[in-house]
Amino acid sequence: MRWSIGTLFLLALSACAGMDASECRTADWRAIGIEDGEQGQSPGYFGERRKSCADHGITADFDAYLAGRAEGLSHFCSPYNGYRLGTQGYQYSGICPARLEDAFLTAHADGYGLYKRHTALKKIQKRIHRSKKRAQEIEYLLAERTALLVSSDTETPERVAIAVELKQLVEEKVQLEEIIHRLEYDHAQAEGEYERYQDHIASRQKN
Repeated sequence: MRWSIGTLFLLALSACAGMDASECRTADWRAIGIEDGEQGQSPGYFGERRKSCADHGITADFDAYLAGRAEGLSHFCSPYNGYRLGTQGYQYSGICPARLEDAFLTAHADGYGLYKRHTALKKIQKRIHRSKKRAQEIEYLLAERTALLVSSDTETPERVAIAVELKQLVEEKVQLEEIIHRLEYDHAQAEGEYERYQDHIASRQKN
C-alpha cells in the first residue's frame, strides 16, 4: 500500500495525541487547538486528547480547543501553505473552512501539478540511470566473454556456450540502446513540460 506524504505526516502526529495526567491538568486547550489547526488536524483528532484526559478524570475544554483550531486553520489553509503542501504531494482532506478553501485549493492544485511533473521527471531519470548502468555491465561482460572465446585454453563446448551468451548480450545491448534513446526523448519532453508549467504558475501569480 502506498501512502501520500501528507498521510504519513498525519499518522506520525496521531502517535503523539495521547496526554498524561500532568499535561491534561496544565493544558492550554486554545493553544493546543491552534497547534492542531496549523498542522491540519481534523476535529476528530481532539477525541484522542479528550479520551486521554478523561482516563485521568480531567475534562478537556472543547470550546477553547475549537476556537484555537479555527485560528490555526487560518494559517494551514493559506494559499502559501496550500502551494507548499501541494509540492510535497499532500492530498487535501477537506478540512479548510469554506471562506478559505477556494484560494487554498487553487494554490494547492498549482503545487500538486508541479509535484506530479517533478515526480514523473524523476522516474524517467531513474530508469535512464538503471538502463545505462546495465549497458555498462553488458560492455564489461562482452569484453570478458570475448576474451574467453578467443582464448586457447577454452574448450570447444565452453566456446559454444560463450557464443550463445555473446549473442544474447549483443541483443540485449541493442534493446537497451533503443530504450535509452526513447527514455532520453521522454525525459526531454517531461523536462520541457515541467519548465512550462513552472512558467505558467509564475505568470498567473503575477497577474
